[in-house]
Amino acid sequence: MKNKTLLIVLIILIGAFSRVIPHPPNFTAIGAISILGGIYFGKKYLAFLIPILAMLVSDFILGYKMAISVYIAFLMIIPLGINIKSKISNFSIFKASIYASILFFLITNFSVWLFGTLYPNNVYGLITCYMAGIPFLFNTILGNLFFCFSLFGLYEVISKKKFIYINS
Repeated sequence: MKNKTLLIVLIILIGAFSRVIPHPPNFTAIGAISILGGIYFGKKYLAFLIPILAMLVSDFILGYKMAISVYIAFLMIIPLGINIKSKISNFSIFKASIYASILFFLITNFSVWLFGTLYPNNVYGLITCYMAGIPFLFNTILGNLFFCFSLFGLYEVISKKKFIYINS
């Protein structure tokens, strides 16, 4: 149990760190951590707590105000991980990463349109808002894919103790 707690803390720190260091917009580990939490953390509250803690820590470090739609989007991504828990494969992780990116894109851009002042509150404004967000969508997809496969590999290696020792 102690090792799992350490691993959870490490994952939270990786997520927070991925937002704090210079990176392309939306290329972070939080989406991947949301999927990973849904798959690996048996206690459902941990699956929901880990990405939120990573966001809170990094928002605090960066001095950002909490963007509710971003937090809601990550919370809605977690069930994607829960749904593939019994049938984990490279393809299911790939699909979850893509679905998570699209879900995040739809929720956060809708929120920008609905509550922001950049776009008129009509269909044209909504379409314009989504069009303006497309470059961010590509970064989100690339970030989710990169971090999903990196973190899944890291978790598998550490949790299963599949270390490769090289004798010199």
